[in-house]
Amino acid sequence: MKNYYKKTLYILSAVLLSATSYAQDYSDGLFILNEGLFGTNTASVSHIDANGTLENDIFTTQNPSMTLGDTGQGMGFYGDFAYVILHYSDEIKVMNSTTFAFSASITDQLSAPRNIAFYDGYGYVTNWGDPSDTTDDYVAVIDLATNTITETILVAEGPEKIVQKNGKLFVAHQGGYGYGNSVSVIDIATSTVESITVGDVPSSLKVDDDYLYVLASGKQAWTGDETLGSIHKIDLSDYQNHVTIDFQTSEHPSFLALDATDLYYVLNNNIYKMASTDTTLPTVAFNTTTDAQLTYGFNKVDDKLYLLDAIDYVSPGKVFVYDESGLLLTQHIVGPLPNGVYKNEGTLSVNNYAFENTTIFPNPASGSFQLNLTENATVKLYDVSGKLVKNVNYTNTQPISLEGIETGMYLVNVEVKGNSTTLKLMVK
Repeated sequence: MKNYYKKTLYILSAVLLSATSYAQDYSDGLFILNEGLFGTNTASVSHIDANGTLENDIFTTQNPSMTLGDTGQGMGFYGDFAYVILHYSDEIKVMNSTTFAFSASITDQLSAPRNIAFYDGYGYVTNWGDPSDTTDDYVAVIDLATNTITETILVAEGPEKIVQKNGKLFVAHQGGYGYGNSVSVIDIATSTVESITVGDVPSSLKVDDDYLYVLASGKQAWTGDETLGSIHKIDLSDYQNHVTIDFQTSEHPSFLALDATDLYYVLNNNIYKMASTDTTLPTVAFNTTTDAQLTYGFNKVDDKLYLLDAIDYVSPGKVFVYDESGLLLTQHIVGPLPNGVYKNEGTLSVNNYAFENTTIFPNPASGSFQLNLTENATVKLYDVSGKLVKNVNYTNTQPISLEGIETGMYLVNVEVKGNSTTLKLMVK
């Protein structure tokens, strides 16, 4: 009888540990960045997994003694890490992208940071600088191996969204505390900057293999100098072939999204869709219905569209999810001021032949375990709280010792030649 209960307890423990591990594995699904209320350190990140299950405030869940920070503005993924840009904290929080365990904080040489792009081991962060100085705005260059800023590149006032393509950075100058009308093009190799003139208040930009697409919202009527919103399609070969499509007076679009064939944008809390080759604007909204009160963010990820509603700038926000026909599928309640939808497109997915059939054996394991790899690897073992408990260089001939590792479920991150995958291990 005693053995029966011991066996039952072991099975229940394994199930509970497995459930805990699953809930704390954020390698799939997508992330909602919630800006939080200004001055209150209430920025947060929500996660929606591949099954549509929502988990709010995952940073605090995985790091109970910490807060994410003040005014979450932008987010990105590179390698094994997630980066959250905190505008009012003048900080970038770095987390393990699988477990969301805190890894590092970057604060040096950041001043009102906004958004981030990546290229070849470096991060590029737009900064507004001092609001009273229109000449101190810049892009900070971060060595991601050391989390240190190695260079700052001066640009025009109000750098906002930033994307990278073929070794060039494209920076939309929405204007910061003013009104911009340009896109900077930064050659990463030389740090030289050139400028493309677009419509007023370029609030979004996207890039594909051939074109840069810029959505300019235009100046609102309350400014006393209302201007037209516009979409710009710019040839990447020389930036000279430049098609502009203007909106009607009083129409001020926002939040551009792009897939293989179409552009999407938001106007008056509705989503509009047009082919990327179109030269005229659609006249009918794409989505079938909307209850959004104050659209604060928007994106298309895979086969779904996500409309983020700030409601009244104070209440918990909402995420409206639509399919590719414009049908509302579901909605989620998230943190205050949701402003961005992100997917980890980085190296945590299985993207290298070395991982196609990678397994841990034995599993469950006691004493040691091995991996059926043909390459040398860096192997990191995390417990279910996200704490790194072991970090070894694996040669595929020597078992990895589990000496000192307690019984339970663990995440094993395996990195080979800059690519990585994450597996689950039960230690008995």
